[in-house]
Amino acid sequence: MKRLFFCLSFIICHISFSYAQSIAQEMNKIKRDTMYISAEATMKDLNEAYSGARAILEMKVSDWVRSQHPAEEIELCIVKAKEHCMQLETRRGDYYRAFVYVRKSDIMPVADKSEVKVLEVAPVAKSQKMEAKPAVLVTEEAPRVEKTQPVLKLTPDEIQMTQIQGFYDIEPYIKGLKSNGKLNAYGKYATMPVDEDCHLFVYDKQGNISALLRKSGANQYNLNTLKEDNIKNYKNCGAIWFQLK
Repeated sequence: MKRLFFCLSFIICHISFSYAQSIAQEMNKIKRDTMYISAEATMKDLNEAYSGARAILEMKVSDWVRSQHPAEEIELCIVKAKEHCMQLETRRGDYYRAFVYVRKSDIMPVADKSEVKVLEVAPVAKSQKMEAKPAVLVTEEAPRVEKTQPVLKLTPDEIQMTQIQGFYDIEPYIKGLKSNGKLNAYGKYATMPVDEDCHLFVYDKQGNISALLRKSGANQYNLNTLKEDNIKNYKNCGAIWFQLK
């Protein structure tokens, strides 16, 4: 019986690992495909991960429409994106990695602007478990921001930062900033300036990015969840800080 149980456990673990690998490969394939706009977030709570990913996707769609189709109404295009948004998910240890994406062709052109309208969607109860599947149509309002929380808007540089998912991606990213003349300073967490603003990549022992933080004065904000956060919430993690010019 023990041997049978061990064999079954091994098979289940192997299948789970293979499935997670295939989902991760699909995510990377979509990220490289210029036909799509995508975004992702990694959090301990699945719903929060999807909320953060959708908020980032909305901003990326807005930036794309503004730069490529300035004559179009951004809000209508965002509604189109929400209607055609698809999603994937996988696990990173104890964290959920939520990935959302939309075809550019589903956003543009908006042939008949009367065909879309902004709908009020009832908020999902926090205790309700979302069942996410690949290529599922999503029609949901953008995440609500608590009244006590400042409204965060990511810069184009910060949107690019959110795509860094592993410790070994940090060094090439920092070197890229330096070669482009956009880096002011960087270092390990122990050398972080106390009274200066900066950004931080927080990573766990497995090399996964646990959080991307913006340090502004005495406050810190999580750029994946768009909420106030603090590096002290990430136990047994390391961090790299850097400043943009």
